[in-house]
Formats: sequence, C-alpha cells, structure tokens
Amino acid sequence: MSMYIAKTYHGLEPVLAQELKELGATGIRISNRAVLFDCTQEVLYKANYLCRTALRILKILKEFWIEKEEDLFEQVHEMAWEKVFPVDATFMVDSSSLDSMFSQSRFVSTQARLAILERFRRVLGQWPDVDSDYYTIRVEVFVRQNHCEVMLDASGMALAHRGYRKPSSEPFNEVLAAGLLKLAQWNPDTDLYVPFCGNGLVAVEAAMQAMAMPAGYYRKGYSFEYWNDFDPRLWKDVKSEAQAAMHDPQGQVWASDPEALVVEKTGEFLKKIRMHQDVDLFLSDFLDSGRPEELAGVAGNLSVLVPMPVSSEGWELDAAAFYEALGKRMKESYPDCRLLVYTTRPGELESSLGLVPEQTFALREALTPALLGVYAPQNLSA
Repeated sequence: MSMYIAKTYHGLEPVLAQELKELGATGIRISNRAVLFDCTQEVLYKANYLCRTALRILKILKEFWIEKEEDLFEQVHEMAWEKVFPVDATFMVDSSSLDSMFSQSRFVSTQARLAILERFRRVLGQWPDVDSDYYTIRVEVFVRQNHCEVMLDASGMALAHRGYRKPSSEPFNEVLAAGLLKLAQWNPDTDLYVPFCGNGLVAVEAAMQAMAMPAGYYRKGYSFEYWNDFDPRLWKDVKSEAQAAMHDPQGQVWASDPEALVVEKTGEFLKKIRMHQDVDLFLSDFLDSGRPEELAGVAGNLSVLVPMPVSSEGWELDAAAFYEALGKRMKESYPDCRLLVYTTRPGELESSLGLVPEQTFALREALTPALLGVYAPQNLSA
C-alpha cells in the first residue's frame, strides 16, 4: 500500500480521519490541517469520490533531505516519472517552502519542473506539456527546514468543487458546510432546518448526506484518472457501488432566508441541480417571526443550523444584536431543538447568545478564526 495525505481545514482533521477509516484507510495519523494514511488503489478512489471533508488527496512519492540547492533538481530528476504519468499529459508543479534554504517557492517549482522535463527527455526523447491552468497532472513539492516531500495530486481540482455549481473561491465552501454537519454529529436520518441559508450550500450538503449521495456525484474528472496505473474497471465499480447505496431520506431538510431575492436565486439553483424536492425552501425572517407553518408539526429530533449570515449590500451585521435575538428566538419558538451555530465572530456569539453550549469547536474560515457552537435543549440558560 502507498502513503497518502488528505488536506482539510483546521478543526476538521478528526472528522476526516473518521471518514477515511470508514472507507478502509489504515495507518491514520492526524496532522495540522491534514491526515496521513495508507490505502489501496480502491480506497484511494473511494476517498476522492466519497470524502466530504477532504480538500485534496495526494500520494507521497518521495521524501529526502536537501543539503545544497542542487540536491532538489537531482533528487526529482532521478525519480521514474515516465512510470508515473504518460508523456502526452499536461502537468504543473506547485510548491511551498518554509524555513528552508529556498527563499522563494517559485524557484522550487521551477527546479522541480525542469527536472521532470529533463527526465522525460532523457528516457523517452520527448516531454509532456506544461500548463498551470489547464493540466491533468499536478505535482506538489513541499520543503520545510530542508526536508522535501514530492507528492502527486490525486484529486486535481480541489474536492470542494463538487460539480453541482461553478468553481468558486469563497472561503465558506462545500467542504466546510459538510464538515459542520459531521463535526456536530448531526444524524442524517433526522430533520434539519437552515435559516439564513444564503446560496443553499449547507442545505444541499445536508440533503446529500441524508440520501447517502456521494460527494463527487455531480463531479467530472479526477487527476488519478490520468495516472499510468489507473484502473478504469475498478473506478467504475467504486462509483457503481456508491450510487447503489443511495436511498430516500428518512428526515427532511428545510431552508429559509429573510430576503426574497436570495430565496428566488437559491430556488433556481436547487431546480438546476434537481434537488428542489430534497430541500424545502421558503421565505421567512427567522428572528422576527415565530415557528413557520412549514415546521409547525415537526417535533423532536429537529436540528437548527445557523451559518454566519451574509451581510446584504448597504447593511452591516451587528453580530452582538443578531446573536442576542437568535438566542431569544430559540428559547421562544424552538426550545425542543438542537441548535448549531457557525460564526466567524466567536466573541459576540459567546457573550450575546444567552445559551450554554454543549460543545464548541474551533475552526478557521480561510485565515479567519471561526467557531461552531452546539447547544442542546436542556442546556438553555434562564
């Protein structure tokens, strides 16, 4: 078996480790924003297709120490790249350098790229194309304190890009949305309500979990499909098995937003990806109204997940006032529910919500500190 590393967000490492274990990975070791593991080719395919909290999965090809700058080129050049990917592929090299003799990551990328090209030229008499935007193969080189790791990206495009919407650079994405649900141990067989749903990411990820839909169900293309050892029959079997396990949800996912335009756009989005029947979307101002009629008959096992609201144009969020109103609304209209709150304003949440958390989880949204608070009905403060 080969060694791999799966990258994720700060705070989601234990969740990702559990996902990988359930898929059959072994030798699991949690690191900072990453999980190292060993696995077979079958588990590698499953991890890319099914893991909801992994950003990328990479195969570790080689590790070595660098004593002088020339060592980087020589070590990469001696690797049998012609056995890793075909010469007709298009590749790119990404790199990072921390506390090493290389002051610029660009130099590391350039040297590794030249070494790979020279290896192909020397062995095969021809070389692959290089393109940092339109590539099928991505090589990653990481240098820390002159220890170098050369890795092959199995995912290609980041796994946060599920395929059901256009790729986006938003810091709050599909991986983080799915991670909140798993971190809070939401049971996909129970009901979930997402007020302030915005673009609907949390609701969509919840609906996918509820029906056991693979994270990559809508996605087309992974980099491992361009490796020399790619097994198309095994890949087909992995997808077929995962899709056969899909089922009708036992619970219901509701979503609402106080802005009509947001509800309209999110409704169009849900119809486009054919999930409008899996997410019950409606217009509602959660803070200014009681329990909506859509949820009037729902009792017990209802979780309410409140993501950080997106401020509208011309409106600045008063986080302290928002969380104070949220706490009052929960006490008045949802005292029997479990509350999950994600915020990038943890100070205001803790001081203003007026509820005692059952658990809190420290996270990061890009470089911004974030927090997930979990509040059980019995922990409501007076």
